[in-house]
Amino acid sequence: MKKKWIKYIKIFLCIFVIGITALYGAWRVWFDPYRGTVSTFGQSKRLDTVLTGKQAAEDLEYIVNRLKERHPACISDLPAPVRKAYEQEHTKLSESAEVTVLSLWQSASRVLACLNDAHTMVRVYYEDTKFLPLSFSWEGRHLICSGGEFDGYTVVMIGGVPVSRLYEQFREMFSYELDAWARHAFASRIIRSDYLAFAGIDIGKDIDVTLMRQNDGSLVNKAFALQENDIAMPVETEAFYDYSVDRESGIGIFTLRLCIFDENYNTALKDFFASVREEGVHSVIVDLRGNPGGNSLVVNEFLRYLPVESYQDGSSEVRFGPVIWKNRPGRQKNEQAEYVFSGDVYVLTSTDVFSSAVDFATLLSDNGLCTVVGEIPGNMPSSYGDILYFQSPNASLVFTVSYKYFTRPDESKSNLPLLPDIQVPAHEAMEEALRLISIKTP
Repeated sequence: MKKKWIKYIKIFLCIFVIGITALYGAWRVWFDPYRGTVSTFGQSKRLDTVLTGKQAAEDLEYIVNRLKERHPACISDLPAPVRKAYEQEHTKLSESAEVTVLSLWQSASRVLACLNDAHTMVRVYYEDTKFLPLSFSWEGRHLICSGGEFDGYTVVMIGGVPVSRLYEQFREMFSYELDAWARHAFASRIIRSDYLAFAGIDIGKDIDVTLMRQNDGSLVNKAFALQENDIAMPVETEAFYDYSVDRESGIGIFTLRLCIFDENYNTALKDFFASVREEGVHSVIVDLRGNPGGNSLVVNEFLRYLPVESYQDGSSEVRFGPVIWKNRPGRQKNEQAEYVFSGDVYVLTSTDVFSSAVDFATLLSDNGLCTVVGEIPGNMPSSYGDILYFQSPNASLVFTVSYKYFTRPDESKSNLPLLPDIQVPAHEAMEEALRLISIKTP
């Protein structure tokens, strides 16, 4: 009898192991969103590298197949605009004897742009990208030089092409949800050699730029050599946060440049709110301007210091292979810190606030926990996100694919961007917040 039970146990264990192995294999092959993703990038082939039409078509197929496998909008089939663009671009590439990496990048970008998902996009990756020795920003409908010798000059043409036409060409190939983000991306990226070529500018020579003096309308034509530009690159050693507390004014300011959730951030928040309590602060300003996002848990940690026992969270849809898992919205318990801040909170935004930084401002705003001051941020609060990283097999184009869809806490506003309570240009947001505080403070 004992041997018989041992036999049954062995059979059960074998079946159990086989079942677990089969489930794990199915997870890895069909359900795991991260299957086939990359954690580090190799450099893309040079823009002028020539591929065969077959190789270019294979890369485009690879990119679109990842959409079909991972993106929530493609669970049944490619959306009609995406399919139409893909068929057109695939036919064009397949029928070409030779295709440059630049042309392939442009083709793939036109396809992904049809998703209207700012997180799903394609680009090239080089470690030696060069830049124009200029910085641009928008003032109304005009592209303006910011800083340097030509500060305040209007940019009329780049590479002999009017800025308005360049922007339209860029926008047709760029993934975005709101025009404000497309405008910001154009202004910040058109100084790069890769994006100059992307927009149709010959980067094999100095770049002619036509500028207009705003005081008298006279034109200045100058050729700029592309060069390494450390100023244009992010400074990795810069702290992603800082804060100050002013006892006299009763104001604390916490600046968050990146949404990084780690012990440094948690400690900084704890120290900040400890100082806020010790100094008798009545108003806190959170400066998110220029924050491109990161980890959305930063806002949950911030909420621990506010006097709410629970808050309304948004819903999400997560794609696991052929399945969409829906997480319903609901109230989340707030694990409050030992000391909470009961004063007023102001959040500053700009058009280059993106992704998790938008989530930060939206969660506070939709729960009525802050006053938002500044500009409409770069992407919709209800949008696709949480990206997967890939590289195409032949040209090594880097591309990202969203595998989740997030709905903001206040679902009645799902079709709206985050509208600031007080809309002012981003560079005036701090001054406006201080003004509002001064009016409210006795």
